[in-house]
Amino acid sequence: MGKLQRVSAQLAELSPEQGAPFQQQCQAAEEQYGSIREHVHQAATVLEDAIPRYSQVHRRMDFLLESLERLQGRVQNPPVVRGDAAQLREQICENSLALGELEKLGVALETVRSQGAELLASKQMPLIAVSCLAVIQERTEQLCSQWRCLCGQAEERERWLRGLLALAERFWQGLAELAVSLTDTQQMVLNLEEAGSDPEAVRQTGAALREEIDVLQNDLDTLGILGVELMSSCGDPDKPDVTKSLDDVRGVTGPRPSKGGRWGAQPVP
Repeated sequence: MGKLQRVSAQLAELSPEQGAPFQQQCQAAEEQYGSIREHVHQAATVLEDAIPRYSQVHRRMDFLLESLERLQGRVQNPPVVRGDAAQLREQICENSLALGELEKLGVALETVRSQGAELLASKQMPLIAVSCLAVIQERTEQLCSQWRCLCGQAEERERWLRGLLALAERFWQGLAELAVSLTDTQQMVLNLEEAGSDPEAVRQTGAALREEIDVLQNDLDTLGILGVELMSSCGDPDKPDVTKSLDDVRGVTGPRPSKGGRWGAQPVP
């Protein structure tokens, strides 16, 4: 521009009439140059402010991606579920912790999305920066989609674990109560044997014992159904803890008294 101004001035000195158009063109070029220079300066200022913010958003997105991938491993590859109430409570606690972390990540994702939208909404943002920010916006949407999917899986697992825990508590509590009832029934058997010389006592005790055993048999049948459902829900139909516990109880309920009051060897059906 300096050289153009000097040439224009020399032409005006040599021939003012012919040099006038060149001076006008030089002035227009100078104004255009000043306008371009001002726009470049503004763009540089915007970029100087946007680049650190862009870098910060990018780093946060990397951190969020790592956190989501870590939680994805925990949610999609949980420990093997067993029909033990204590273990189920531990898994519910672990799953609740994962849900809590997902909730925090959701807040962080929303913050990153807002920051990206704020940068993208700048009217003075150069086109190249707008293109970069559009990539951030697309990546943020992908992270949000992954986050929503993990939340759904964790919430579904929470409901399933709590339902399984309720089933396990019913089974093991019922089994414990049945064991207590069996102890009482065994005491009735001992009393029946001690009353062997008294036919009337034997008859009364035997009748009461038959009624008690019928009740126990019904309870055992109900527990058997619960046990099968529990094992099926755990994904393994051959759970040794459940089957062994049921077999132990069935072994205790073995013989029952005959209608005549005598203790027979009739197995419980």
